[in-house]
Amino acid sequence: MYEYPPSTDVAIIGAGPNGLALAANLQARGVAHRIFGSPMQTWRDLPKGMNLKSLGFATTIPMPGGQTFPDYCRAHGLEDYEPIEFQTLAQYGLELQQEFVPHVENTLVTRLEPAQGGFALTLATGERLRARRVVVAIGLGYFPRIPAPLDSLPDDRVVHTWGHKDFNSFADKDIVVVGGGSSALETAVLLHEHGARVRVIARSEVHFTGRGAREWERSLKDRIRVPISSLGHGRENWVLQHIPWLMHYLPSRKRLHFTKHHLGPFSGWWLRDRAEGKFPIHGFTSVIEANVTDGQVQLRVVEHGRDERVVAADLVVAGTGYEVDMTRISFLSPELRRRLQLWERMPRLSRHFESSVEGLFFIGPIAAESFGPLVRFIAGTEFTISQIGPYLARRPGWLGSVFARPARIVKPVQTAPVGETMAVLADN
Repeated sequence: MYEYPPSTDVAIIGAGPNGLALAANLQARGVAHRIFGSPMQTWRDLPKGMNLKSLGFATTIPMPGGQTFPDYCRAHGLEDYEPIEFQTLAQYGLELQQEFVPHVENTLVTRLEPAQGGFALTLATGERLRARRVVVAIGLGYFPRIPAPLDSLPDDRVVHTWGHKDFNSFADKDIVVVGGGSSALETAVLLHEHGARVRVIARSEVHFTGRGAREWERSLKDRIRVPISSLGHGRENWVLQHIPWLMHYLPSRKRLHFTKHHLGPFSGWWLRDRAEGKFPIHGFTSVIEANVTDGQVQLRVVEHGRDERVVAADLVVAGTGYEVDMTRISFLSPELRRRLQLWERMPRLSRHFESSVEGLFFIGPIAAESFGPLVRFIAGTEFTISQIGPYLARRPGWLGSVFARPARIVKPVQTAPVGETMAVLADN
């Protein structure tokens, strides 16, 4: 048994764009909170030279009085529309954090479990604390997806596009990149430009977007017919940005289907000249078997209209997106996992992002099946904070009513984890 002293009203797990924006909002509202995580870690870990798929104006982290992302880019003499490097976003987020959320605690939460009147948290530092409410804002760092049969390869023979990479170390190696989205093609380009022998295998046709005109360069008719939004051009995207709560109230069957199929993988226009004709790109091709033979990876592939063949490589890079899998959130206790209700494969959330476990909230991409594609992206952060911030701030009297007596916490008995792997999210 543990006795946890009173600590805070709200604990935020994760210090990416959503976590930082929420902490700044709660700070401005005078809500007692603590925030845990390495600021902008996921973005800082992405390879140098890779670019955002979103437009500059759609990537602002909403802080009370904070600088917009395009303003930050212009102030530093950088591109403010597209393409913009991940590293630029990471540095922007760090500067906002240092100004508005200097109280981030750079440590991991290793355990989250229910407690009397709230939750008990254990930190990597060994500290134990209690919080009345907890917001999980962990982004996608827990969820890189390496699908079968690639997941059968040894760890030193397959890597995901997510995470830090020294592309110089891949020079003179034969590398197969699996995937047709932005991260797959951009990784392939950077590998090629650093001396690797690359080929790309994608299940469908590889698409490059066209270079779009900026708004002031478009005719009024065109702007009405195909409006711009934070998710790109098109009326559906415009509705997602301007009526963001609508998806939450759609019948679940329609919302889940739309969320899975809208905004699929594509590659930026700036990659076309650096990819086409530079290395082989095999569309409509699937990997059906993967193993290591005589020191090389052997991929048995089938391409539409052609016989099966074997492709050999030193390494496979999986640009295969992300999947939310509740069992991969290592700090969640079995009891919390068991009590979570799901929309198919992700937590079922209220309009304030609260799960079926009272006081436990999930924000960011993990909320996509409750709120649609918008919340996968930084563009959805403003809507998210507008829903959860005021809700957390208006709960009165937490210190007197919740922590009047210290709670005795018994660790829950180990039980079977939640069943299946969660839905695949769009690349990047």
